Amino acid sequence: MKHILALILATFVLSYALIAGAHGNATHVMGTVTEVTDTQITVKTLKGKIVTLHFNADTIFQQNGITTNDARPHVGTRLIAEAATIEGKLVAVEIKFASPKAK
Repeated sequence: MKHILALILATFVLSYALIAGAHGNATHVMGTVTEVTDTQITVKTLKGKIVTLHFNADTIFQQNGITTNDARPHVGTRLIAEAATIEGKLVAVEIKFASPKAK
């Protein structure tokens, strides 16, 4: 019984380190799109900070829960992004957004 308990405890401790480190050094950005170009998106965060997200061919765009390479958020769209700092720029790894609901 002690061996099983020790095994369960060891598994939990080792798994926790993997879960806690899952996000690494990613930066999370949440806010409203204020400008869109062919290579970047400017976002006003919930705290009022202006953040520029660069994107490339590796960036994953997810619109309404569907992954697509063609869709881009428009000005006024709310988004959530995960980005990494590469060569001094905040480069989006994944950008999730939803189309506004029709009124």
